[in-house]
Amino acid sequence: NGSDINMEELMKLEPDVVFYNAGSKEIGEALRSAGFAAVAVSVNKWDYDSIETYDQWISLLSQIFPEKGDTAEQVSRYSQNIYEDIQNKVSGLKDEEKKDILFLFNYSDTTMVTSGKKFFGQCDAVGGRNVAEGVAAENSNAVINMEQVYEWNPDIIFITNFTPVQPEDLYENAVGQDDWSPVKAVQDKNVYKLPLGTYRSYTPSTDTPMTLLWMAKQVYPDLFSDVDMTQEVKDYYKELYGVDLSGEQVQRMYHPGREAAAGYKK
Repeated sequence: NGSDINMEELMKLEPDVVFYNAGSKEIGEALRSAGFAAVAVSVNKWDYDSIETYDQWISLLSQIFPEKGDTAEQVSRYSQNIYEDIQNKVSGLKDEEKKDILFLFNYSDTTMVTSGKKFFGQCDAVGGRNVAEGVAAENSNAVINMEQVYEWNPDIIFITNFTPVQPEDLYENAVGQDDWSPVKAVQDKNVYKLPLGTYRSYTPSTDTPMTLLWMAKQVYPDLFSDVDMTQEVKDYYKELYGVDLSGEQVQRMYHPGREAAAGYKK
C-alpha cells in the first residue's frame, strides 16, 4: 500500500532481493534490519536524464543478474546510438527554428500540471525547449493555468498517460471552461499523446530510446521523415529483448486510450 510494507507478509515470500525507491531511506533501513537484501533504485540521481537513468538501472540489474551477460552494454550502446542520431539531425537548428514544447503531466477540470526542469521530459534531447523550465525550475511539477499557456503559446504539446486527457479534448475544448483555440499547437493540430509500452513514457523505461525517437519525429517531422517508427520499435524489441511485436501491438503502444491512466493516483 504505497510506502507501507508488511514485513511479516514480505518474509513469507522469501525474496532473494527487494528493490525500493532510493528516496525512501527509512524503508531501506527497515528492510535491511529485517534481514532482506535491499537494493535502492534512484529516480533522480542522474538529473532526470531518461537515457542515462535507464542505462544506470540496466547496469544495476546486470550486477544482480550476471547471467544476462552483455545486456547492459547492448542497451547503453543502442540508447546512445539513438541519441547521437537525433543530435546529428537537430544540431543544425537555429534558435528561431527550435520548437517550444509544453508537457501536460496531469490535466482535469480542476487542475493543470506541467513538468519543470527537474523532472522528466526530453525537450533538449530532441532539439526543443520546455516552455515551463522557468516557472518550474525548482520543482518537479508546477500547477499552471490557461493564461500562462497563452503567454507561452507552445508549438507542440505532449500529454502524458498519467492523465486520461486526449489530444481531441484540447481540440474540442472538452475540459472544464478552458479555451485552447488560440494556442498554436492546437491550431496546427500538434498535440500528441505520449506512447504507452512497458510503462508510461517520458519517465525512464524499456521504451525510453524509442520514445525519444518518436518525440523527435513529432517535433521535427521533416528531419525524421525517413524514420519508420513501427519498424524501429519492432527491431528494437527483437534485438535487445527477443520479443516479436506485431504491427497491431506497436499501434496500440503508440496510440494509447484514456484507460492508460487507470490506477494512477494524483
